[in-house]
Amino acid sequence: MIIAMPMSRGRLAGHFTKAPRIGFYNEYHHLVTSFDNPALAGDCSAKKAMLDLIKQQKTDVVMVQHIGERMLGKLLAAGISVSKGDSALSIEQLLDQSTDTTCRLLDASEGRSSLNHLKKGGCCGGETGGCSCGGANEKTTILSPDNKQNTAADKLNYAGFRVIN
Repeated sequence: MIIAMPMSRGRLAGHFTKAPRIGFYNEYHHLVTSFDNPALAGDCSAKKAMLDLIKQQKTDVVMVQHIGERMLGKLLAAGISVSKGDSALSIEQLLDQSTDTTCRLLDASEGRSSLNHLKKGGCCGGETGGCSCGGANEKTTILSPDNKQNTAADKLNYAGFRVIN
């Protein structure tokens, strides 16, 4: 099991994409590797690079204190569990807590909404020109077990991918 943790000053960073480094720990709580955070550039492509790095490291769980709803949704869609932590706790306490399923974030709506993204008119749209990430034509769809197409905006139960009314 690989646990990713955004780090700042030797502790869990307050915000996921603004952390200077990302540490990757194994199930024995040993630091396997760490990288400078590619998302610090702040644009959509830099945040995508961060997501790609997490996937490349075969991460199972990401520890966060605060995370945006868009990034949270992308991690969940990639099959990566996201666990809520507190920067007041030690790294060892956070790693112990990473297996506690009651601390898991299960829906993108549990993240913070992006004010900057909305100011730009959403992804690549709006009157201000958007964010230039190339996602204007990107539509996220999810197929339910009966192959009925659902949009990402539909509320889903991640345990069984059933639509919740």
